[in-house]
Amino acid sequence: MGNSQAAVSTSGFGTGHGDSQNRHGNADHVAVSMEIRDSGEVGFGGDGWGDCGVAGDGKLRRQVFLRLVFTKIGDIDTVRECFDASVYLEAQWREPSLDFGVANDRNAGGASSAAASDVAPSESNAATCHWHPDLYIDNSIGDLMHRRDRELSRNSSGEAFVLERHSLRGRFFERMELWHFPFDTQDITVTVCSNLPEAAVELQEMPDKPSRVFTSTFTDEQEWSLHTHVEASKTSVISDSQIGPRQRPAVQFSTRATRRATFYVVNIWFVSFILCMLALCVFGIDRQNLQGRLQLSFILLLTTVTFKFVIANHIPRVSYLTMLDKAVMHNLLFLVLLSIWHSVASLFPATHSLQANEKYAIIVFAGVYVLGICVILLQIVFGALRRKKLMDEKDLQYQVHLFSKAPQQAYAASD
Repeated sequence: MGNSQAAVSTSGFGTGHGDSQNRHGNADHVAVSMEIRDSGEVGFGGDGWGDCGVAGDGKLRRQVFLRLVFTKIGDIDTVRECFDASVYLEAQWREPSLDFGVANDRNAGGASSAAASDVAPSESNAATCHWHPDLYIDNSIGDLMHRRDRELSRNSSGEAFVLERHSLRGRFFERMELWHFPFDTQDITVTVCSNLPEAAVELQEMPDKPSRVFTSTFTDEQEWSLHTHVEASKTSVISDSQIGPRQRPAVQFSTRATRRATFYVVNIWFVSFILCMLALCVFGIDRQNLQGRLQLSFILLLTTVTFKFVIANHIPRVSYLTMLDKAVMHNLLFLVLLSIWHSVASLFPATHSLQANEKYAIIVFAGVYVLGICVILLQIVFGALRRKKLMDEKDLQYQVHLFSKAPQQAYAASD
Protein backbone atom coordinates (compact mmCIF):
# COMPACT_ATOMS: atom_id res chain seq x y z
CA MET A 1 0.00 0.00 0.00
CA GLY A 2 1.48 3.34 -0.99
CA ASN A 3 1.83 6.25 1.38
CA SER A 4 -0.74 9.01 1.04
CA GLN A 5 -1.11 12.38 2.68
CA ALA A 6 -3.84 15.01 2.55
CA ALA A 7 -4.36 18.14 4.58
CA VAL A 8 -7.77 18.26 6.20
CA SER A 9 -9.44 21.02 8.20
CA THR A 10 -11.85 19.60 10.72
CA SER A 11 -13.71 20.40 13.90
CA GLY A 12 -14.36 18.17 16.84
CA PHE A 13 -12.54 16.70 19.82
CA GLY A 14 -11.36 13.11 19.59
CA THR A 15 -8.60 10.66 18.79
CA GLY A 16 -8.26 7.29 17.15
CA HIS A 17 -7.49 4.09 18.95
CA GLY A 18 -6.07 0.87 17.54
CA ASP A 19 -6.97 -2.57 18.81
CA SER A 20 -3.39 -3.06 19.91
CA GLN A 21 -0.14 -1.17 19.93
CA ASN A 22 1.29 -3.15 17.02
CA ARG A 23 -1.52 -2.06 14.74
CA HIS A 24 -0.09 1.46 14.65
CA GLY A 25 3.47 0.35 13.93
CA ASN A 26 3.29 0.46 10.09
CA ALA A 27 0.46 2.99 9.78
CA ASP A 28 0.27 5.38 6.83
CA HIS A 29 -0.71 8.90 7.85
CA VAL A 30 -3.16 11.43 6.58
CA ALA A 31 -1.77 14.50 8.33
CA VAL A 32 -4.41 16.75 9.79
CA SER A 33 -3.31 19.81 11.72
CA MET A 34 -4.96 23.01 12.78
CA GLU A 35 -4.87 25.52 15.60
CA ILE A 36 -8.05 26.92 17.09
CA ARG A 37 -8.57 29.18 20.07
CA ASP A 38 -11.93 28.75 21.78
CA SER A 39 -13.60 30.68 24.56
CA GLY A 40 -16.44 29.73 26.82
CA GLU A 41 -17.18 26.17 27.82
CA VAL A 42 -14.81 23.75 26.20
CA GLY A 43 -16.91 21.71 23.81
CA PHE A 44 -15.81 20.24 20.51
CA GLY A 45 -17.56 19.21 17.34
CA GLY A 46 -21.12 19.46 16.21
CA ASP A 47 -21.58 16.68 13.68
CA GLY A 48 -23.71 14.55 15.96
CA TRP A 49 -23.85 10.81 16.30
CA GLY A 50 -23.55 8.96 13.03
CA ASP A 51 -24.47 11.93 10.81
CA CYS A 52 -22.04 10.88 8.03
CA GLY A 53 -24.36 8.15 6.83
CA VAL A 54 -21.80 5.40 7.41
CA ALA A 55 -23.47 2.07 7.99
CA GLY A 56 -23.60 1.21 11.67
CA ASP A 57 -22.44 4.59 13.00
CA GLY A 58 -25.77 5.21 14.66
CA LYS A 59 -26.00 1.71 16.09
CA LEU A 60 -22.58 0.75 17.43
CA ARG A 61 -21.23 1.98 20.71
CA ARG A 62 -17.86 3.54 20.01
CA GLN A 63 -14.83 3.32 22.28
CA VAL A 64 -12.79 6.49 22.78
CA PHE A 65 -9.47 6.20 24.59
CA LEU A 66 -8.20 9.21 26.54
CA ARG A 67 -4.88 10.30 27.99
CA LEU A 68 -4.28 13.45 30.03
CA VAL A 69 -1.03 15.10 31.11
CA PHE A 70 -0.93 17.79 33.79
CA THR A 71 1.77 19.93 32.15
CA LYS A 72 1.57 22.68 34.77
CA ILE A 73 -0.42 23.09 37.98
CA GLY A 74 -0.56 26.59 39.40
CA ASP A 75 -2.26 28.05 42.45
CA ILE A 76 -4.53 25.76 44.50
CA ASP A 77 -7.16 28.00 46.11
CA THR A 78 -8.63 26.32 49.18
CA VAL A 79 -11.17 29.06 49.93
CA ARG A 80 -12.61 29.25 46.39
CA GLU A 81 -12.22 25.49 45.86
CA CYS A 82 -10.45 25.67 42.52
CA PHE A 83 -7.01 25.37 40.93
CA ASP A 84 -5.19 26.73 37.89
CA ALA A 85 -3.64 24.27 35.47
CA SER A 86 -2.43 23.62 31.95
CA VAL A 87 -3.25 20.17 30.64
CA TYR A 88 -2.56 18.21 27.47
CA LEU A 89 -5.30 15.82 26.37
CA GLU A 90 -5.23 13.09 23.76
CA ALA A 91 -8.34 11.30 22.48
CA GLN A 92 -8.14 8.34 20.13
CA TRP A 93 -10.78 6.25 18.36
CA ARG A 94 -11.37 3.98 15.39
CA GLU A 95 -12.96 5.65 12.32
CA PRO A 96 -14.40 3.05 9.86
CA SER A 97 -15.81 5.74 7.55
CA LEU A 98 -12.26 6.79 6.61
CA ASP A 99 -10.90 3.30 5.90
CA PHE A 100 -9.28 3.07 2.47
CA GLY A 101 -11.85 0.62 1.17
CA VAL A 102 -14.93 2.41 2.57
CA ALA A 103 -13.86 5.97 1.81
CA ASN A 104 -12.53 5.35 -1.69
CA ASP A 105 -15.48 3.20 -2.74
CA ARG A 106 -17.74 6.07 -1.74
CA ASN A 107 -15.64 8.63 -3.61
CA ALA A 108 -15.14 6.53 -6.74
CA GLY A 109 -18.83 5.70 -7.05
CA GLY A 110 -18.50 1.96 -6.56
CA ALA A 111 -14.94 1.34 -7.80
CA SER A 112 -13.33 -1.91 -6.71
CA SER A 113 -11.58 -1.90 -3.36
CA ALA A 114 -8.36 -3.20 -4.93
CA ALA A 115 -8.12 -0.21 -7.25
CA ALA A 116 -9.23 2.23 -4.56
CA SER A 117 -6.72 1.08 -1.97
CA ASP A 118 -3.97 3.20 -3.53
CA VAL A 119 -6.09 6.35 -3.75
CA ALA A 120 -6.21 8.88 -0.91
CA PRO A 121 -9.66 9.97 0.23
CA SER A 122 -10.75 13.42 -0.86
CA GLU A 123 -10.30 16.33 1.49
CA SER A 124 -14.02 17.10 1.57
CA ASN A 125 -14.84 13.51 2.53
CA ALA A 126 -12.28 13.45 5.35
CA ALA A 127 -13.42 16.83 6.60
CA THR A 128 -17.17 16.30 6.62
CA CYS A 129 -17.85 12.57 6.84
CA HIS A 130 -16.51 11.48 10.21
CA TRP A 131 -17.79 10.68 13.67
CA HIS A 132 -16.55 12.41 16.81
CA PRO A 133 -17.26 11.94 20.54
CA ASP A 134 -18.14 15.62 21.20
CA LEU A 135 -16.02 15.95 24.33
CA TYR A 136 -15.87 18.81 26.82
CA ILE A 137 -14.34 19.61 30.22
CA ASP A 138 -17.04 19.24 32.85
CA ASN A 139 -15.37 21.03 35.80
CA SER A 140 -13.91 24.04 33.99
CA ILE A 141 -14.54 27.53 35.39
CA GLY A 142 -14.94 30.42 32.96
CA ASP A 143 -13.08 30.57 29.67
CA LEU A 144 -10.30 28.11 28.87
CA MET A 145 -7.46 28.76 26.45
CA HIS A 146 -7.70 25.96 23.91
CA ARG A 147 -5.38 24.79 21.13
CA ARG A 148 -5.81 21.57 19.19
CA ASP A 149 -4.67 19.55 16.20
CA ARG A 150 -5.82 16.29 14.63
CA GLU A 151 -4.05 13.42 12.91
CA LEU A 152 -5.54 10.61 10.86
CA SER A 153 -3.51 7.39 10.48
CA ARG A 154 -4.05 4.03 8.83
CA ASN A 155 -2.46 0.70 9.59
CA SER A 156 -1.29 -1.89 7.08
CA SER A 157 -4.87 -3.17 6.71
CA GLY A 158 -6.16 0.26 5.71
CA GLU A 159 -8.07 0.80 8.97
CA ALA A 160 -8.32 4.47 9.96
CA PHE A 161 -7.67 5.87 13.41
CA VAL A 162 -8.17 9.46 14.52
CA LEU A 163 -5.82 11.03 17.06
CA GLU A 164 -6.71 14.44 18.41
CA ARG A 165 -4.51 16.50 20.71
CA HIS A 166 -5.67 19.37 22.89
CA SER A 167 -3.75 21.89 24.96
CA LEU A 168 -5.96 23.52 27.60
CA ARG A 169 -5.20 26.19 30.16
CA GLY A 170 -7.50 27.75 32.72
CA ARG A 171 -9.20 27.28 36.07
CA PHE A 172 -10.92 24.11 37.25
CA PHE A 173 -13.32 23.45 40.10
CA GLU A 174 -12.36 20.97 42.81
CA ARG A 175 -14.43 20.16 45.90
CA MET A 176 -12.10 20.40 48.89
CA GLU A 177 -12.34 17.74 51.60
CA LEU A 178 -11.07 19.51 54.73
CA TRP A 179 -11.70 16.99 57.50
CA HIS A 180 -7.95 16.74 58.12
CA PHE A 181 -6.99 20.37 57.44
CA PRO A 182 -4.13 21.41 57.60
CA PHE A 183 -2.80 17.85 57.22
CA ASP A 184 -5.09 17.16 54.26
CA THR A 185 -4.40 15.61 50.88
CA GLN A 186 -6.57 17.02 48.09
CA ASP A 187 -7.55 15.60 44.72
CA ILE A 188 -6.62 17.61 41.62
CA THR A 189 -9.13 16.45 39.03
CA VAL A 190 -9.99 17.21 35.42
CA THR A 191 -13.22 15.59 34.21
CA VAL A 192 -13.50 14.85 30.49
CA CYS A 193 -17.11 14.26 29.45
CA SER A 194 -18.96 13.54 26.22
CA ASN A 195 -22.18 15.20 25.08
CA LEU A 196 -23.24 11.90 23.53
CA PRO A 197 -25.32 9.43 25.57
CA GLU A 198 -23.72 6.40 27.18
CA ALA A 199 -25.35 4.18 24.58
CA ALA A 200 -23.36 5.95 21.84
CA VAL A 201 -19.85 6.21 23.26
CA GLU A 202 -17.66 4.61 25.93
CA LEU A 203 -14.77 6.64 27.35
CA GLN A 204 -11.71 4.78 28.64
CA GLU A 205 -8.13 5.51 29.60
CA MET A 206 -5.48 4.67 27.00
CA PRO A 207 -4.01 1.30 28.00
CA ASP A 208 -0.67 1.75 26.24
CA LYS A 209 0.08 5.42 27.06
CA PRO A 210 -0.29 6.31 30.77
CA SER A 211 -1.30 9.76 31.93
CA ARG A 212 1.35 11.93 33.56
CA VAL A 213 1.86 14.92 35.86
CA PHE A 214 4.88 17.21 35.69
CA THR A 215 5.90 18.06 39.24
CA SER A 216 8.83 20.26 38.16
CA THR A 217 6.46 22.95 36.85
CA PHE A 218 4.32 23.08 40.01
CA THR A 219 4.19 26.72 41.15
CA ASP A 220 2.54 26.34 44.57
CA GLU A 221 5.40 24.34 46.05
CA GLN A 222 5.62 26.48 49.20
CA GLU A 223 2.20 25.37 50.44
CA TRP A 224 1.67 22.00 48.75
CA SER A 225 3.59 18.84 47.95
CA LEU A 226 2.45 17.44 44.59
CA HIS A 227 2.25 13.67 44.14
CA THR A 228 3.47 11.99 40.97
CA HIS A 229 0.69 9.52 40.16
CA VAL A 230 -2.40 10.03 38.01
CA GLU A 231 -5.53 7.92 38.39
CA ALA A 232 -8.25 7.61 35.77
CA SER A 233 -11.74 6.50 36.78
CA LYS A 234 -14.84 6.05 34.64
CA THR A 235 -17.94 7.85 35.82
CA SER A 236 -21.03 9.54 34.45
CA VAL A 237 -22.55 12.99 34.78
CA ILE A 238 -26.16 14.08 34.45
CA SER A 239 -26.75 17.05 32.18
CA ASP A 240 -29.81 18.67 30.65
CA SER A 241 -30.80 18.09 27.04
CA GLN A 242 -33.76 18.80 24.80
CA ILE A 243 -35.45 15.59 25.92
CA GLY A 244 -34.63 16.06 29.61
CA PRO A 245 -31.78 15.03 31.92
CA ARG A 246 -29.44 12.43 30.43
CA GLN A 247 -26.46 10.53 31.71
CA ARG A 248 -23.23 11.31 29.92
CA PRO A 249 -20.07 9.18 30.02
CA ALA A 250 -17.00 10.77 31.61
CA VAL A 251 -13.48 9.99 32.79
CA GLN A 252 -11.92 11.69 35.79
CA PHE A 253 -8.15 12.16 35.72
CA SER A 254 -6.89 12.81 39.26
CA THR A 255 -3.58 13.53 40.88
CA ARG A 256 -3.11 14.57 44.52
CA ALA A 257 -1.43 17.31 46.50
CA THR A 258 -0.63 17.20 50.23
CA ARG A 259 -0.67 20.45 52.16
CA ARG A 260 2.46 21.51 54.02
CA ALA A 261 1.11 22.00 57.54
CA THR A 262 4.14 23.69 59.14
CA PHE A 263 2.74 27.22 58.76
CA TYR A 264 -0.53 26.40 60.51
CA VAL A 265 1.06 24.25 63.22
CA VAL A 266 3.68 26.85 64.18
CA ASN A 267 1.68 30.06 63.80
CA ILE A 268 -1.72 28.93 65.08
CA TRP A 269 -1.69 25.61 66.90
CA PHE A 270 1.61 26.02 68.74
CA VAL A 271 0.86 29.62 69.76
CA SER A 272 -2.57 28.59 71.02
CA PHE A 273 -0.90 25.77 72.98
CA ILE A 274 1.45 28.27 74.65
CA LEU A 275 -1.52 30.43 75.66
CA CYS A 276 -3.15 27.45 77.35
CA MET A 277 0.06 26.67 79.24
CA LEU A 278 0.22 30.28 80.38
CA ALA A 279 -3.35 29.91 81.67
CA LEU A 280 -2.00 27.51 84.31
CA CYS A 281 0.11 30.39 85.67
CA VAL A 282 -3.10 32.06 86.81
CA PHE A 283 -3.08 29.66 89.77
CA GLY A 284 -0.13 31.70 91.10
CA ILE A 285 -2.46 34.61 91.84
CA ASP A 286 -4.00 34.69 95.31
CA ARG A 287 -7.13 32.55 95.48
CA GLN A 288 -9.21 35.39 96.88
CA ASN A 289 -8.26 37.73 94.02
CA LEU A 290 -11.01 36.52 91.69
CA GLN A 291 -10.88 39.68 89.59
CA GLY A 292 -7.21 39.22 88.76
CA ARG A 293 -7.62 35.54 87.91
CA LEU A 294 -10.63 36.05 85.64
CA GLN A 295 -9.08 39.06 83.95
CA LEU A 296 -6.05 37.07 82.81
CA SER A 297 -8.16 34.07 81.89
CA PHE A 298 -10.49 36.16 79.72
CA ILE A 299 -7.56 37.84 77.94
CA LEU A 300 -6.16 34.44 77.01
CA LEU A 301 -9.62 33.23 76.00
CA LEU A 302 -10.24 36.18 73.67
CA THR A 303 -6.80 35.76 72.14
CA THR A 304 -7.63 32.15 71.31
CA VAL A 305 -10.93 33.24 69.78
CA THR A 306 -8.93 35.54 67.50
CA PHE A 307 -7.00 32.54 66.20
CA LYS A 308 -10.31 30.85 65.43
CA PHE A 309 -11.28 33.75 63.14
CA VAL A 310 -7.88 33.56 61.45
CA ILE A 311 -8.53 29.93 60.59
CA ALA A 312 -11.94 30.82 59.12
CA ASN A 313 -10.24 33.08 56.56
CA HIS A 314 -8.11 30.20 55.21
CA ILE A 315 -10.83 27.62 54.51
CA PRO A 316 -14.29 27.67 52.89
CA ARG A 317 -17.41 27.67 55.03
CA VAL A 318 -17.88 23.99 55.72
CA SER A 319 -20.48 22.37 57.98
CA TYR A 320 -17.98 20.19 59.86
CA LEU A 321 -14.96 20.69 62.08
CA THR A 322 -11.51 20.44 60.55
CA MET A 323 -8.57 19.06 62.52
CA LEU A 324 -7.33 22.57 63.26
CA ASP A 325 -10.83 23.58 64.38
CA LYS A 326 -10.83 20.70 66.86
CA ALA A 327 -7.45 21.74 68.22
CA VAL A 328 -8.51 25.38 68.73
CA MET A 329 -11.89 24.38 70.18
CA HIS A 330 -10.07 22.08 72.58
CA ASN A 331 -7.97 25.03 73.77
CA LEU A 332 -11.06 27.21 74.09
CA LEU A 333 -12.85 24.59 76.17
CA PHE A 334 -9.80 24.27 78.41
CA LEU A 335 -9.72 28.03 79.07
CA VAL A 336 -13.47 28.13 79.72
CA LEU A 337 -13.20 25.30 82.28
CA LEU A 338 -10.35 27.13 84.01
CA SER A 339 -12.44 30.31 84.26
CA ILE A 340 -15.35 28.32 85.72
CA TRP A 341 -13.00 26.72 88.24
CA HIS A 342 -11.68 30.10 89.41
CA SER A 343 -15.23 31.41 89.86
CA VAL A 344 -16.39 28.34 91.82
CA ALA A 345 -13.25 28.14 93.99
CA SER A 346 -13.66 31.75 95.12
CA LEU A 347 -17.06 30.92 96.69
CA PHE A 348 -15.44 28.73 99.35
CA PRO A 349 -13.62 30.18 102.40
CA ALA A 350 -9.84 30.06 102.49
CA THR A 351 -9.92 27.35 105.18
CA HIS A 352 -11.96 24.98 103.00
CA SER A 353 -10.21 21.83 101.79
CA LEU A 354 -11.02 22.76 98.17
CA GLN A 355 -8.86 25.83 98.53
CA ALA A 356 -6.07 24.04 100.34
CA ASN A 357 -5.81 21.28 97.71
CA GLU A 358 -5.90 23.53 94.65
CA LYS A 359 -2.53 22.19 93.57
CA TYR A 360 -4.27 18.95 92.66
CA ALA A 361 -6.60 20.92 90.41
CA ILE A 362 -3.57 22.09 88.41
CA ILE A 363 -2.48 18.47 87.86
CA VAL A 364 -5.99 17.40 86.85
CA PHE A 365 -6.44 20.24 84.36
CA ALA A 366 -3.00 19.68 82.83
CA GLY A 367 -3.65 15.93 82.55
CA VAL A 368 -7.02 16.44 80.85
CA TYR A 369 -5.49 18.93 78.42
CA VAL A 370 -2.65 16.59 77.46
CA LEU A 371 -5.14 13.73 77.04
CA GLY A 372 -7.16 15.83 74.59
CA ILE A 373 -4.02 16.61 72.59
CA CYS A 374 -3.18 12.90 72.42
CA VAL A 375 -6.64 12.13 71.02
CA ILE A 376 -6.19 14.76 68.31
CA LEU A 377 -2.72 13.47 67.45
CA LEU A 378 -4.08 9.93 67.10
CA GLN A 379 -6.71 11.20 64.67
CA ILE A 380 -3.98 12.88 62.63
CA VAL A 381 -1.77 9.78 62.57
CA PHE A 382 -4.53 7.29 61.68
CA GLY A 383 -6.40 9.71 59.40
CA ALA A 384 -4.42 12.36 57.55
CA LEU A 385 -0.96 10.79 57.72
CA ARG A 386 -2.34 7.40 56.80
CA ARG A 387 -3.90 8.86 53.67
CA LYS A 388 -0.62 10.58 52.80
CA LYS A 389 1.24 7.29 53.20
CA LEU A 390 -1.28 5.65 50.86
CA MET A 391 -0.65 8.38 48.26
CA ASP A 392 3.12 7.85 48.59
CA GLU A 393 2.62 4.15 47.92
CA LYS A 394 0.57 4.99 44.83
CA ASP A 395 3.40 7.24 43.66
CA LEU A 396 5.83 4.34 43.93
CA GLN A 397 3.47 1.94 42.14
CA TYR A 398 2.89 4.47 39.40
CA GLN A 399 6.61 4.98 38.83
CA VAL A 400 7.02 1.22 38.50
CA HIS A 401 4.13 1.21 36.02
CA LEU A 402 5.80 3.96 33.95
CA PHE A 403 9.11 2.10 33.86
CA SER A 404 7.35 -1.08 32.73
CA LYS A 405 5.65 0.82 29.89
CA ALA A 406 8.85 2.53 28.70
CA PRO A 407 10.48 -0.59 27.15
CA GLN A 408 7.23 -1.50 25.39
CA GLN A 409 6.90 1.96 23.87
CA ALA A 410 10.55 1.94 22.79
CA TYR A 411 10.05 -1.46 21.14
CA ALA A 412 6.92 -0.27 19.33
CA ALA A 413 8.75 2.85 18.10
CA SER A 414 11.59 0.71 16.70
CA ASP A 415 9.10 -1.42 14.79
